[in-house]
Amino acid sequence: MYRIELNEESTIVYDPIMLSKIVEERVMYLDNNRFFRKYYRFRATNFYGGSATGDVIGCNLYCKYCWSLGINKYSNLKNIGFYMGPEEAALKLLEIAAKNNFRYIRLSGGEPTIGFNHVIQLLKMVNGFTSFNKIRFILETNGILIGYGKEYVEELLKFPFVIVRVSLKGCSPDEFKTITGVCGEFYEYQLKAIEYLFEYNVDTIIAVTIGFCSKESFTRLIERLLRIREDIIYRIELEVAKLYPNVIKMLYEAKLFPWIAVDPKENILLRGEDVEQFIRKRYKEYRESDHTDISKL
Repeated sequence: MYRIELNEESTIVYDPIMLSKIVEERVMYLDNNRFFRKYYRFRATNFYGGSATGDVIGCNLYCKYCWSLGINKYSNLKNIGFYMGPEEAALKLLEIAAKNNFRYIRLSGGEPTIGFNHVIQLLKMVNGFTSFNKIRFILETNGILIGYGKEYVEELLKFPFVIVRVSLKGCSPDEFKTITGVCGEFYEYQLKAIEYLFEYNVDTIIAVTIGFCSKESFTRLIERLLRIREDIIYRIELEVAKLYPNVIKMLYEAKLFPWIAVDPKENILLRGEDVEQFIRKRYKEYRESDHTDISKL
């Protein structure tokens, strides 16, 4: 089960599927057959060798290493961000891509499959504005809603320029629970999403946040993925948590210390006990500084 702040006085407990439906009411609306979705920002990034990025608001998981967790908290959804229609969002992404000579455009930040009708309309706009052999669209997702409903894959299959990047939260149900606070049974939806995407031959990348995985769980995960398809190993990317101030706060308070992570300020890779020492040191420094609430840094 999952706990989320609805306001300062009360909380409600539910699962990520239910959370998705509730969040969608806050971040998407329908007007004249157009689905408007809430965004936090549009930007040019260096990811994938350069990509135009739309950061959506609203997620169905609260991962303890997520840089955008504060933005995606349910209690903040009403007061953060702005709505964009599918045409405006598509044009904004393509404008950034053209200006920077990017091949890739993507949705990131929150969970884009919440408000999936907006995504489909956006893809139709992109398909109409440009040739898909020049622009690739990357859908960054935790895959839970895709694993819950195969119809998501059937819709994405209509757009051959789409790449789906599924970010696995740990390498086992127990690690998933530790990272997200959600019952481990929902980890299976992430794996189901990967199965469906490969079954329908949708271009798919599997991202694994390796710092929260044990050697044993990582081995079992790879064995499970290889049963889906033998060449799947070439579609796996290893992610490393970035220790932004708000991430340090969450990890410290959860007493969750990855075995490998990156200090994004100095661009230094940390390993083993150095990670825990770094988190403890930085957390203490933030607490002793003028910042009374390091979660807002």
